Amino acid sequence: MRRLNGEDDGFFHMDLPNQPMTTISVATLRPPSGPDGSPRPMALADLRAHVAARLDELPSFRWRVLPVPGQLHHPVAVRDPEFDLDFHLRELTLPAPGTEAELDAVVCDLASRRLDRRHPLWQLHLVHGLADGRQALVTRTHHLLMDGTAALFTFSRLYSATDHEVVVPEEVEGPWAPEALPRPRRLVADALRDQGRDLRRLPGLVRRSWRGFRAVDERAQTSDVEVPAPVSGTEACSLNDAFTAARAWTPVALPLADVKRVKDAAGASLNDVVLAVVAGAFRGYLLARDDLPGRPLTCSVPVGMEPPDAPPRQTGNWFGSLTTSLATDVADPWARLAEISRVTAEAKVRHELLGESLLPEWLDIIPPFVTAWGVLGHNRGRAANRDQADVNVLVSNLRGPRERWHLGDALVEDLYLSGPPSNGVGSNVMVWSYGDRLMFGIRSFADSLDAPDELRRRLHEALAELVARAAEAEVEAEAASVDAPV
Repeated sequence: MRRLNGEDDGFFHMDLPNQPMTTISVATLRPPSGPDGSPRPMALADLRAHVAARLDELPSFRWRVLPVPGQLHHPVAVRDPEFDLDFHLRELTLPAPGTEAELDAVVCDLASRRLDRRHPLWQLHLVHGLADGRQALVTRTHHLLMDGTAALFTFSRLYSATDHEVVVPEEVEGPWAPEALPRPRRLVADALRDQGRDLRRLPGLVRRSWRGFRAVDERAQTSDVEVPAPVSGTEACSLNDAFTAARAWTPVALPLADVKRVKDAAGASLNDVVLAVVAGAFRGYLLARDDLPGRPLTCSVPVGMEPPDAPPRQTGNWFGSLTTSLATDVADPWARLAEISRVTAEAKVRHELLGESLLPEWLDIIPPFVTAWGVLGHNRGRAANRDQADVNVLVSNLRGPRERWHLGDALVEDLYLSGPPSNGVGSNVMVWSYGDRLMFGIRSFADSLDAPDELRRRLHEALAELVARAAEAEVEAEAASVDAPV
């Protein structure tokens, strides 16, 4: 039995009927060909054998999460004594002709449902019937089980050849064995003991918080860069219509080489270019609806806190976040990228001054009954006042594998990841590199994004605009180097 941390617990309480806190991935599979040249699709039994062989490296797949009576402390994860692998494996067949739009509809349906808390919080859905004999695998995992770093390890184990190298994450403590579910009395006793121990950190945390806030305030008074603050720096728009369970799904693949070309020509980071592409797409989308706020769209950007030499981790959430501007008040895309880069660099500096781990540490010691009250109060407040929003959009960026993965003998052609939109932020844009492409998995409240196909087109257009300007910058740089004195 192990206790979840404060960030995990936050996602537990944010899991509401109108906002399932489920991370979803969508893999498109190219089955191998048989002797006659026809595809040999994976059967559910094949998937079962594949997953069963990897369970020892995926500890969270056998966790049942139990809340503490009275919400005195964070939930605990227990090795489920009734674990049934078959419950977590599902299959369905698309109607002919098996288009990508029909697969997108399946993803939207699954994204609108909450996972059953009476079981470990994940499911795999094997989808048959895509054109050309292809299949898909849609995974659903509760966000409380893993953040992006842990998800990357999980998928590297799931999407691997049968004879993969065994890497055991740090969460695994000896061979797996089921545990008896603890009685309420023990849950309460352990919670009181652990909460008392955690509260000893409070004085030091208060001192660090005071120093961090003072350092950020001093920096803000001397800097000429305005960094938007959540809520006060955000003007709500249709992207913040985030109140129903229905979801929209927008998968988009862009050439990684083009993004890197823009990065090099502009002297920006790859993440800056990603934000600029998102900014250009949403700017055009909102302008077409006469709904672009006068103030720049604001963006929440998760920031990982994993050191480079950290051991493999398959479970848990350990990240901070910063708020930056998407500079949608700037018409020129090249100038917009420069402004995004400038503001985001300053936001990172202030995030470090505040303390990257400050918020996660506070969440660790705040009792869950306070967290639950805050989550429900926030949702009621947003419903009552739709003109307020924390930020307009969330964008996260992960580095993925250079080579495409396999699921058994099937090639994973495409693999999109997507996080849950929540807390009045209508679209969650999750970006990661996969082979030679950047994969944008955009999950939105259906009310906040009524035309996913249009947004897909605008993302391509936004990158094309930046590539064209990068080409001009390259010509100018080459001319300057020729004219430079020797």
